[in-house]
Amino acid sequence: MLETLARLLVDFADALGYVGVYFYMLLVGTFIPVPSEILLIPSGYLASTGQKSFALLLLAGALGSLSGALINYFLARALVRRFLGHKPVIRKTAYFFKRHGKISVFLAPLTPGLGQYISIPAGLAHIPLRNFIPLTFAANLIWVGFMLLIGYIFGNGAAAEKRAAWFSLILLGFVILSVTVYVWREIRKEGEKAGR
Repeated sequence: MLETLARLLVDFADALGYVGVYFYMLLVGTFIPVPSEILLIPSGYLASTGQKSFALLLLAGALGSLSGALINYFLARALVRRFLGHKPVIRKTAYFFKRHGKISVFLAPLTPGLGQYISIPAGLAHIPLRNFIPLTFAANLIWVGFMLLIGYIFGNGAAAEKRAAWFSLILLGFVILSVTVYVWREIRKEGEKAGR
């Protein structure tokens, strides 16, 4: 039963191709509750067997997620704020994102079940696109990479595990460094404000 299900998922991922991965992940990036795991893990397996390019899958998945997040972002800016802009919750959201928006936009896509919704309050708070786009893309690149790696490990045994372990360490190091730099900058800003 499990083998049949796994085969169906792999065949589904294979049939979609890179363009299909992009559009599927676009849906994942919006408010539509579509699980990314059922496509990305089998796609990672296909990459491990040489049937797909890991790099192209990673790029297609991350760009698709970013595109979906941008749909949420602009819908929130155009519609929700127009009709609910006078509500206290909108003002509180805008205030929170003014102070913590960048780190929230970066970390939320790394949290299962939360990532696709963070772009809505980001749009409400009018987070600048020059911040929103690179932070969202980087976070989704990490998430998609980890999901693909899980499938990749299953496909190629010990050699794949070794490569995946190094890639995971690099991604983890990038996350830790990014968060550390952000926290350091925020503490420095607070210190400068207090010194005035």
